Amino acid sequence: MNLFGGRCSIDPEQSDRIKSWAREIWALSGEATVMVTELECREPGCPPIETVIALLEGPGKTTQYKIHKSAAEISRADVEGLALDIDHHHDE
Repeated sequence: MNLFGGRCSIDPEQSDRIKSWAREIWALSGEATVMVTELECREPGCPPIETVIALLEGPGKTTQYKIHKSAAEISRADVEGLALDIDHHHDE
């Protein structure tokens, strides 16, 4: 039974790949938790599906990134792009 509407769950292998890329790219400790979820958006102008990558690195230190693709479409380059965008903003 799916309690979250009509969305199928993310393929576990793809979820594990995304989590692994996130751990490498952000150099996360083994204690950090990485969560990958797909959200369906029905707001005007919003993509139909986005994937949220949440990094839980400790109390009060949670960061969320959104990619406007389904989890199945995400590549390592997409995750690297998130890190580059964030790093770029820190340089300004």
